[in-house]
Amino acid sequence: MAEKTKVVITDIQKTVKVPKGLRMLIRRCCLATLRLQGYSASAEIDVIFTDNEEIRKINEKIFGCSSVENMLYKPMNEDGVLGAVYVSLERASELAQTYFSSLQREAVYLTVLGVLGILGCDPEDEGSRAREEMIMYELGFPMSTAYTLSK
Repeated sequence: MAEKTKVVITDIQKTVKVPKGLRMLIRRCCLATLRLQGYSASAEIDVIFTDNEEIRKINEKIFGCSSVENMLYKPMNEDGVLGAVYVSLERASELAQTYFSSLQREAVYLTVLGVLGILGCDPEDEGSRAREEMIMYELGFPMSTAYTLSK
C-alpha cells in the first residue's frame, strides 16, 4: 500500500518550529491509519500544519464556523486526493504542555483523528477510542493512564 499512497505535508505556519522527524512520523501515521482501517486503494492525503489563527480562518471558510480547533479534516475523493487534515501545531504544543506529553505525540494523535474522519469513522461510536488506541500503540505512542484520566 505504501507505494500507492502519497502523503503531502505542507507547513503554512511560523508559530511553532517543526521538530526534526515529525514529517516522517506524520507520514507513518497516515499510512498506519489507512492500513489498520483496511483502506487499500491508491490515494493522496494532504496534511497541513497551521497555527491557531489560520485554522480559525480555514474553519470559517470551509465550515462556516469561526472557532479555533485542534484539527480539521475535509474529505475530498477527487483527483486521487482522499482528503486534507489541518493540524494546528500551536494548539498541539498547548496540548502537549497540558497533558505533559510531546508536540510529536499530540500532532500524531490529531492526525490520526483527521485521517479517521476522512475515512468516515464516527468519533462517537463505541469502537472509536479502541481504534485510536490501537493506531497510537502501533506508532509507539500508547495512550497513558495520565492522558486518558485528564481528558
